[in-house]
Amino acid sequence: MPDLPATPGVYVFVDAHGHPLYVGKSVNLRRRVRSYFYSGGPSNERLAEMLRIARGVEAHPTGSDLEARLMEAERILGQRPPYNKALKRRGAGWYLELRRNEPFPRLRVVRRPRRAQARYVGPFWSRRLPERVRRLVEKIFRLRSCAEAVRPDAARSPCMQFDMGLCTAPCARRVGLNGYRRQAEAAGRLLVDRDYAWELLDRFTAARDAASERLEFERAAEAQLRLDWIEELEELRFSLEPGAEPHSWLIVLPGLADTHRTLQPVARGQVLRRHRVEWIEGAWEEAVEDACYAVRLAELRTPAVLSPRESVPSAMVGRWIEEGGEDGHAIDLTHLDAGGAIDQLRRLAS
Repeated sequence: MPDLPATPGVYVFVDAHGHPLYVGKSVNLRRRVRSYFYSGGPSNERLAEMLRIARGVEAHPTGSDLEARLMEAERILGQRPPYNKALKRRGAGWYLELRRNEPFPRLRVVRRPRRAQARYVGPFWSRRLPERVRRLVEKIFRLRSCAEAVRPDAARSPCMQFDMGLCTAPCARRVGLNGYRRQAEAAGRLLVDRDYAWELLDRFTAARDAASERLEFERAAEAQLRLDWIEELEELRFSLEPGAEPHSWLIVLPGLADTHRTLQPVARGQVLRRHRVEWIEGAWEEAVEDACYAVRLAELRTPAVLSPRESVPSAMVGRWIEEGGEDGHAIDLTHLDAGGAIDQLRRLAS
């Protein structure tokens, strides 16, 4: 076993051919790797089997826990070692899709965003949750759930969904093109706008109370159903995985030595390539300028929806910032240029 440092970092167990079997991270590499061989070894049979196959362990020290977490995620998602379970499934995901270029859009659950003329929400890490969200939004706005192409025909009889008040039946011309598209736009807005949910709750509450005063109890019951569905949808929001961090940042983390730092640029949630730089006067300023330039360049190409693989490090950065950015500094570049970032880092150092 190599003499491992007692620092944060990533360790990789490899087989006889140098292929990665398992990737892990720790705030203390020496203590973590030794724990596999002492005190009875791993109780998990899967990891015990991995140790029987492993012929070596590689250590990749870092200056901070955040850098170790990001490096671990990159290696697991990129190399997909056979004995890692966590994170590998995050390389794929599910999205809610609303195609804006269709005359009568419907919500779909898809594996990846592919169409420019579509609104996407996600990623979700399993299909079950977006399917529940889809059904709720369809009922709230009475969107069609059928997969067939819509060819409006006034002579056609609407299906049972219309009779149950769950669809406005564009197929039977019970709603026009513009009216249905307004329903679809409202559905897309509800998926991404929490304030709109509160607005709808107020609207349906007022509709329910007004119908009750007029003794229109069926209308009041319909409004109450929609209130219940919106509240259920709001409860689901709290069970979603953390979303991508939408800002642009320059994160400065400790290096392996006191005179080094690690620069982690983030462009609208997309975590870019890290750089380890020498932190001496006259040298680090140029590195910060280069990192800020990389952010601005990446912002021009950053997709509206990150892929599942990109969203994993983005969520890690978001959590780290929310928790106070331990052992580092996060410079918000959303409204700051390179000169402003350098000035802010100088003030932090003074």
